[in-house]
Amino acid sequence: MSYPELTIRPYRPGDEQQILETFNLVFREVCGDSFVDRTMTEWRWQYHDNPMGHRISLAVAPDGTIVSQYAGVPVLADTPFGEQRFIHCVDSMTHPKWRKGLKRPGVFVITGWPFSAHSRRIQDAVLYGFPVDTAFRIGSRYLEYHFLRDIDYLTRDAGAGVFPAPSGVAIERVDAIPADIGALYAVMRAEKRLLLRRDYRYLDWRYRRNPQRADYELWTARALPDRRLIGFVVLKPKAGLAPDSATIADWLAAETDDRAIDALVHVATRRLLEEQKDLLMTVFPEWSSEWQALAARGFAKTPSATWLQRRLVYLITGSPLTADVLQRDWWYALGDSDLA
Repeated sequence: MSYPELTIRPYRPGDEQQILETFNLVFREVCGDSFVDRTMTEWRWQYHDNPMGHRISLAVAPDGTIVSQYAGVPVLADTPFGEQRFIHCVDSMTHPKWRKGLKRPGVFVITGWPFSAHSRRIQDAVLYGFPVDTAFRIGSRYLEYHFLRDIDYLTRDAGAGVFPAPSGVAIERVDAIPADIGALYAVMRAEKRLLLRRDYRYLDWRYRRNPQRADYELWTARALPDRRLIGFVVLKPKAGLAPDSATIADWLAAETDDRAIDALVHVATRRLLEEQKDLLMTVFPEWSSEWQALAARGFAKTPSATWLQRRLVYLITGSPLTADVLQRDWWYALGDSDLA
C-alpha cells in the first residue's frame, strides 16, 4: 500500500524537533497524566550521543510533520560468533491523525520496512524489542517479529527484610563507572555465550551520562583487603514497573561468587527499605545462574502480565545466530531494555 503524500526516508539532522513533537503528542495520549514530555537533551543522549550511533526511519508529511517513526539504538553484543551489532528497537510511533482508516498495511509498517532492509544490507545481527500488544500484532504480521519469550520478573517483598551483608566485602556507592569494570566484565563474559557488552564505554553512556542519571545509583562490591572489584549493580530505587517498587537495572558479578551476589542483593534490599518501597524487581533469563541465585535469596517468579505483559521479540537480519541460540544462550538484564 502506498502513501504518495508521504516521504519515507532516514533521519536527517534537524528532524529531531518534529520527531519530539510527534513523540510527546503520541505518548502523552497513551500514558495519560503521568507522562512527562521527552526533552531535546534526552533525545540527543539516546541517539546522537550513543557511541554506536542510531537507526531512524521516518514517514514525513509535506508540511514537515513526522507522521511515523521506526527507531533503534545499536549496541554491541558478544556472541559465540564474536562481536556483533544488535539493534534495540524503541520509540516506534504513528501520529494519531494517521492511525485511522482502512489502508493495510498502515504507515507504521511502511516506515518499518526500510529499517529492517537497511539492517540486512549493512549486516546488523539482530533487531529486538519489547513491543506493546498492538505493535506486536502488527509486527508479527508485517515486520517479521518473532516471539522469543514472555518476560517474567523476579520480585522480593520488602517484608522479607534486608538480606545480610557478607563479611570481607566493601560495598560503596560511586558516582562513576569503575575504571576496572573491564576486568569484571571479562570474568562475566567467560561464563556466558551471548550478552550485550558491558564495557566502560557502554555503561558510562547508558547510566552515568543519561540525562535521567539521578534516577540511578551505581554500587560496587570490592573484596578486602586488596579491593578487587567483584560486583557492580545499577539500582533504580525510587521506581519500577510495578506500583511502589524499586528496580535492579543492571548487574555484573561472577556466577559462582556468593560473596559478590550477597553484597549486591544486600544493598538492593537495603535501599528498598530505605526508600519505603514494597517490592524489589529485576529481570534475568529463567535458565540463568543469576535467576537461581536470586530465587535462593528470597526472590519469586512473577509474570509481567500481573501488571502489563512484556514480551521479547527479535528478527535476525545478518548473523549466523539462530532462534535456538537466542532462546538458549542470550543473557540479559532489565537495563538491556528501555523499561528501566
